[in-house]
Amino acid sequence: MHGVFGEDGSIQSILDKNNIIYNGSMSNSSKNCFDKSFTKKTVNDNNILTPDFTIVDKKNFSNHNYNFRKSVIKPNKQGSSVGFSIIDDKNKISHALDFALEHDTHAIIEEYIEGREITVSILGNDALPIIEIKPNHGIYDYMAKYTKGASNYICPADISESKSDEIKDIALKTHKLLNCKVYSRVDFRLDKNNECWLLEINTLPGMTETSLFPMAAKAIGLSFEDLIDKIIKLSLEK
Repeated sequence: MHGVFGEDGSIQSILDKNNIIYNGSMSNSSKNCFDKSFTKKTVNDNNILTPDFTIVDKKNFSNHNYNFRKSVIKPNKQGSSVGFSIIDDKNKISHALDFALEHDTHAIIEEYIEGREITVSILGNDALPIIEIKPNHGIYDYMAKYTKGASNYICPADISESKSDEIKDIALKTHKLLNCKVYSRVDFRLDKNNECWLLEINTLPGMTETSLFPMAAKAIGLSFEDLIDKIIKLSLEK
């Protein structure tokens, strides 16, 4: 399940109240991770790089709230890149903000980090191989995520072993800081200076034929069936 109700702790809370066991993170951590501003504030307080941002709604929005040359605008609480825009012209911000606010009461205006799109999957206490994402039309949006052939993936990513270890450590630290359980996927940008910037964490990574989590698991020899089996077993132990 994805998005509002599926990832935001709502269904998890209902299952908790009815003593029904489920996969992945508990209701409170699911709620916190779905809140992008909460995630970014938490990691920032723990010395993990994340792009500068401001959170706005219709009432407090002003063109003077930020001075980023290029910006990412997205709903604060939403998944699958729904309501997502990248802009480099302040004249377009109002339209992008309206688009984001169709899907949530608050939107994030975040500094765009030029660089490579990478992601790290966490399974249990281990970080799986890093994947680099190369969308064919330059932006990893909803279409690029869910259309077969719309993006190219490199797994493991062409990153030095020492840098890969550093990024994996940050991903695992983020997973633990936010009290995630069983599995998650942590998204980053790797800039031209080889610094990684945390974007967000997903407590219910996609499990489709174009999804990244099964791809990372396959890179260590874990079939889709074995991955699901491991997730279930780890969930029974949480």
